[in-house]
Amino acid sequence: MTTRTQQRIAWGLVGWCIVFLAVLAGRPSFTNASLPVRGVADPVVALQMARSADDVEAVLGDAPSPDREVMRVKQYVDFGLIAGYLGLGLVMGVALGGGRGWLLMGLTMAAALLDVRENLGTLRVVNLSLAQVNSGMLDALRFNSVIKWVVLAVAITVLASATVTRKQWYLRTAGGLGLVGAALTVAGLFYNSILVWGGLLMILGMLLTAATLKVITHESAS
Repeated sequence: MTTRTQQRIAWGLVGWCIVFLAVLAGRPSFTNASLPVRGVADPVVALQMARSADDVEAVLGDAPSPDREVMRVKQYVDFGLIAGYLGLGLVMGVALGGGRGWLLMGLTMAAALLDVRENLGTLRVVNLSLAQVNSGMLDALRFNSVIKWVVLAVAITVLASATVTRKQWYLRTAGGLGLVGAALTVAGLFYNSILVWGGLLMILGMLLTAATLKVITHESAS
């Protein structure tokens, strides 16, 4: 696969991810009745970190509820985003080559698998009434979520190591965004209110890196 082909694929996947991110941020929207605990701004992330049926009730209410339908739609849309960042991780791994490239691909695949499991766990909770929700299923959902975030943070750190020392300002910016995002993500596992911002910075760093993949590949080969 030529460098030009890799860059074109990366551009297409960047566009794919942006579309799905925009859809996730748009309608349908959660109602004012959705009041996540621990200061988490995003109900989706808040549910991932739920520890009790009371936390679920704060985010979704009891079944049936409009917020449960919104959460269901968001999860289905998120499958499209997972496919996008998985493709980007694989393309960038191939472009980087060597041990770092293989590590990036392996970490991205692991994160995508955990993300799928997380979405399925979320859909399970959405489909149950509060009386049917138990600590075991919430623990499993939170476990998949925590490990997913950790794996993504490590993957972004590996990717940032290929850009943060480059001479181009935009590559250094991409690497810096990724590293700050990874640090905030790890901290967000303890202080859930900042987890959303860590994830946002990581995805921005990844998209900017992918958009300039041709430069990275050219310099790596020279």
